[in-house]
Amino acid sequence: MEFTPKAYKLIFWDFDGVIKDSVPLKTEAFDQLFRDHDDDVRKYVREYHLLHGGVSRHIKIPHYFRTLLDRELSEEENLEYCQRYANSVIEGVIACPWIEGVREFLNSNPHDQQHMIVTGTPQDEMKHILQAIDLVSPFSKVFGAPHTKPEVLAQMLTETKMEPEECLMIGDSMTDHDAAVENQVPFLLRENEENREHFTFFDGPKVSNFLHWLR
Repeated sequence: MEFTPKAYKLIFWDFDGVIKDSVPLKTEAFDQLFRDHDDDVRKYVREYHLLHGGVSRHIKIPHYFRTLLDRELSEEENLEYCQRYANSVIEGVIACPWIEGVREFLNSNPHDQQHMIVTGTPQDEMKHILQAIDLVSPFSKVFGAPHTKPEVLAQMLTETKMEPEECLMIGDSMTDHDAAVENQVPFLLRENEENREHFTFFDGPKVSNFLHWLR
């Protein structure tokens, strides 16, 4: 039986890999930051990014340097690396393919639901991207870094006075899954080739696209 979102009043959406097929682009951008290092370093960077898709670059980049290169970045260095990363991905995210069916579903809002973005992308950058792809109006709120996903879900449950079971988190990473579980919010996995091996334990609902939500 196909999963239907009708039962939920509020849907939390991750962005990369859920609305836009932008995860490969961002994985490559992280890899390029470490292109002068050996293959083991680059392999770790790629795998860590795929496993922790919703974690801010401001956290990931220092983690890579600390864990792999035994080096602590200064705040200034971290900002420089983050800006290099942003410069390499923003236009690509805007131009990359949509996950099928998602734009039509959000714009039509057939079940009169409330929708919010919860992403690891910096909040101002996320708002710029939504403006550029003409997808501002479907979302009542947009949350990005430095907010964390567990914090946002907890805050919105309190503000909206909704029960966790009235809400749904749609994501493609363990970060999304863990934020939902921490707040007892049902989780829908947007499954793809990259994340399938990380979710072998997951027996909840999964979708590869949203075309069946348009019927």
